[in-house]
Amino acid sequence: MARRYRRRSRNSAGALIRDSVAVGNRLPWWGSALMGAVFFILFYWMVPIWLENWFESRSTQSPLSGALRLVLEHRIHWVEYLGIVLGLVGAFFAVKNYFFAQRLSKTGETGVGIISRILGRWFD
Repeated sequence: MARRYRRRSRNSAGALIRDSVAVGNRLPWWGSALMGAVFFILFYWMVPIWLENWFESRSTQSPLSGALRLVLEHRIHWVEYLGIVLGLVGAFFAVKNYFFAQRLSKTGETGVGIISRILGRWFD
């Protein structure tokens, strides 16, 4: 009986970064650049704008909704950070895949994920 591989991660943002690194490693340079640009625009601009509009449309003044709004408004920063990291991943693989056709190993992919997270914190 064969076992199915399933990535078990409690952090969905971390899983998104790992999966984006794996996909960016396999795309051509223009695909990686497009992936990075789409993810950056989506997570850095579109999702925060959508969340802010959603908060404004639900302007009920109950104590629970006010507390929920405060908690979720702080999470907008996390979404913007995720957009920066995914944009960096796409930019790295666009440059790397333009000059080198060989794919990175799993340890190389892990290194790209770690470096992009560190640079994302620095740019944020």
